Amino acid sequence: MAAIVNRLSRWVRFLFGRLPDDPRFFAIRDALAATRGHPAHLSGRRIALQSLEDPFYYGLFSAITQRLSSGQGVTTDLVVVRSTNSAVGYGFRERMFRSTPIVMLVAGKWVRALMENGSRVAYRSASLGQPLADLFDWFRSRTLWQQLQSNPDISALHIDGVCVGDLIIDSYLRFRPAPRFDVTDPFVAQLIWQAHRDIRRARSYFSRYKPDMYLTSYTTYVEHGVPARVALELGVPVQSFGSLIRFGKRITLSDWFHTPDTSAYRSTFEALDAQSRRLDEARQQLQTRLSGGIDAATRYMRVSAYAASSEPLPDVSQSVIIFLHDFYDSPHVYADLVFPDFWTWVCFTIDTLRAAGFKVFVKPHPNQIDLSSEVIQTLCERYPGLALLSVRASNAQLAEAGMRCGVTVYGTVAHELAYLGIPTIACARHPHHSFDFCRTARTREEYRQLLLSAGELPVPVAEMRRQALAFYYMHNLYSDADTRLLQEKYLNFWKICHDEQAPPGKLVTAFDELRHSPAFQAGIDRLLDSPRHTDGVLRRAGALSEAVD
Repeated sequence: MAAIVNRLSRWVRFLFGRLPDDPRFFAIRDALAATRGHPAHLSGRRIALQSLEDPFYYGLFSAITQRLSSGQGVTTDLVVVRSTNSAVGYGFRERMFRSTPIVMLVAGKWVRALMENGSRVAYRSASLGQPLADLFDWFRSRTLWQQLQSNPDISALHIDGVCVGDLIIDSYLRFRPAPRFDVTDPFVAQLIWQAHRDIRRARSYFSRYKPDMYLTSYTTYVEHGVPARVALELGVPVQSFGSLIRFGKRITLSDWFHTPDTSAYRSTFEALDAQSRRLDEARQQLQTRLSGGIDAATRYMRVSAYAASSEPLPDVSQSVIIFLHDFYDSPHVYADLVFPDFWTWVCFTIDTLRAAGFKVFVKPHPNQIDLSSEVIQTLCERYPGLALLSVRASNAQLAEAGMRCGVTVYGTVAHELAYLGIPTIACARHPHHSFDFCRTARTREEYRQLLLSAGELPVPVAEMRRQALAFYYMHNLYSDADTRLLQEKYLNFWKICHDEQAPPGKLVTAFDELRHSPAFQAGIDRLLDSPRHTDGVLRRAGALSEAVD
């Protein structure tokens, strides 16, 4: 009986609590209260930001807006994005949690928390205030969904001039959840409807108020991507904080991904002086990782993926190894993705390699969610005799054992294998695309041809290794001391926020170290100095298509 009462009590607090029932939130809130000034509305500056139910982003965005308001006053408007992302699944319980009244109840706690900082609501992705327009969008969505029934890949789909197909696919994989996109699923119609509603609400707000900046976390999924793309379309600068590799990124219509832009890595490195010293620095760090240590790029990990393993390794000599991704993760975090999802990609890859007579192994992703394990079981049932590798088998072991080639969509495994002298094949605009050590396909036919020549060296091994180190340096070490220190504090705050065992005092310390650091304050002060996008105002389907193609 006591257990039932406790459970009911938790549900009541979850639905009707005035503020989030999260000790991490209260620790950050108390830290903010100690330095909070009086809200200064109706000033000349206006910032729009996501209202996210996450202590990390609550703290980060509150600290940013508090800094921006210092001495000048800034009006902050909340874009409340909770909608179909309110639940994972498609049963009765999940549909209930996606209903507008429940969505508004749950989101309201975080809205009230941010309103304590002087914010107010810009618009809500789910609300009861526009019933006729929502009903009209529902009919439009059903019609569009029926027209798409024969299209297995809707990545390039536009709604009212905004590219949303990739966002719908990623939202489907994550929140349905499913390893493969199925356009005939009625849940797709619901996602299309939400995209219609978000576009209409976002366009109404951003065109009317034209904020000086929009702060977002990620740019994937419908709830993140739509307001970011609409804001860009209307010339509003957008700053994303969805990547742990960099502290913030100004996204554009030609690069609206929260992942870092790596297109200039190679040309920038070749223009640097003292290249031998920089390559040696990169070599030391990468060797640390490959030897089982934590290097500059893996500070967020508690245990190295290269930690020593006593498991015996099968005979992988002259084999092609497919490095899987998490099937439920967002695949569209880079441009030029050849396949709509990871399931379609891996099946195409296995079919092609097997038909060509290659010896094939599959290695699961080390950080995949539990559901991906079930998908791998299904994959083994579809391909009897499919050889699986242990996640504890390191790339260094596989290279030493004589593997022939690695295959990935856009994994960082590419530069690790290149340093070890092993060629790789990819099929998206991955972080290494400006270098030659990974062969990259832009179409399925090009990808098929690359697989048929798996093991072919794109450049000599010595050049592969040099380029791998150049990439590592640019990706992890190319920054000044202040930038590196800011990145360390940013990552540390994220780690502690996601450590449920961390004491509140440790969380507050990490938060204060981040927001009070001179590099953080200087970076935030520069946010509003950049001019608005002059090429983004009301760019419709044609211009947006150019950004996707």
